[in-house]
Amino acid sequence: MVPNGWSLVKLGDVLTLGSGDTKPTDLQKEFSDDSPYPVYGGNNIMGYSSQKNSSDSVILIGRVGEYCGVTRYIDKACWITDNALYTKSVSSDIDKEYLVSKLKKFDLSRLRNKGGQPLVSQKPIYAVKLPIPPLPEQRKIAKILSTWDKAISTTEKLIETSKQQKKSLMQQLLTGKKRLVNSETGKAFEGEWKFSQFNELYKVANNKATQVKSGEYLESGRTPIVDQGKSIVGGYTNNEITYKDLPVIIFGDHTRIVKWVDFEFAQGADGTQVLKSHKSMDEKFAYYALLNTDIPNLGYSRHMRELKERDFKYPTSKLEQQKIASVLTAADKEIEVLEAKLANFKQEKKALMQQLLTGKRRVKLDEDVAA
Repeated sequence: MVPNGWSLVKLGDVLTLGSGDTKPTDLQKEFSDDSPYPVYGGNNIMGYSSQKNSSDSVILIGRVGEYCGVTRYIDKACWITDNALYTKSVSSDIDKEYLVSKLKKFDLSRLRNKGGQPLVSQKPIYAVKLPIPPLPEQRKIAKILSTWDKAISTTEKLIETSKQQKKSLMQQLLTGKKRLVNSETGKAFEGEWKFSQFNELYKVANNKATQVKSGEYLESGRTPIVDQGKSIVGGYTNNEITYKDLPVIIFGDHTRIVKWVDFEFAQGADGTQVLKSHKSMDEKFAYYALLNTDIPNLGYSRHMRELKERDFKYPTSKLEQQKIASVLTAADKEIEVLEAKLANFKQEKKALMQQLLTGKRRVKLDEDVAA
């Protein structure tokens, strides 16, 4: 049902799409005064050029591959490659930023061809019909959603900055280049650092009784499963036997992913290596030492053998180890707070889009705009 005052609009009646060109011959990696125009391949920036093939603002739609159907608004002139479609013209009754939000909600990727390389073309896009409010309401909705986008973008930048700062801090603290203050003496730590091999500092402590095969994961259950995947929890199980000798470090034999786990869990099967540190090393410091270890990517091969050949540098003072671990833990918590904030922003924007873009919730227009 079309909301009161809205119109059912066929996209082919309000916009004209064009296909981009091959990438420019003067494609550069970095922005410069001589190469000010971003070059978009699909939906991502490939680099910069002195040339442009679009107007000052366009709607970009990924045409092929992984970005097929992905939509974004570009508010500046740019060069668009033939991996994308873009709006050559849009009706004056349509706000471009509003339409982008509408197309994202519709999800143009559903129009991709069946079989072969993912591809979406103009014809099925032109046939799409969407309920659209009058222009003043479009603009008000776009302005509201833009405010959320700015909050999301700002938080994402804060997270990236915090991660870079933590990375720099790890490189300084875990090599001894920067020494922290010993709270007992009020002076910087001065004790020696030494090198030891993996087997002198870590031990593999897998518990096969807790292992769960990937095909047996549940979406919810009594016990979280920790495996070598990116997420801290890969799934759930209702098995009664759990891993309780905590905390532990998880190392992905295939993925090289390192995790700190201080809650009862079930161990993922293939590639999930559970590690404990020996008494000479603080457990949390041992985690960060592994996290800071550069292991070459061998594809889907075993990486434990690479790890076992490494020497680890560490302070002999356990107090200094604990101090380093506490500073890095604080940095992690700051990132976690920001990531939780970002997730909340995205969830709230999604709920707001569902209401505003369907007309379930109507915006109040200023009197002069409404008139």
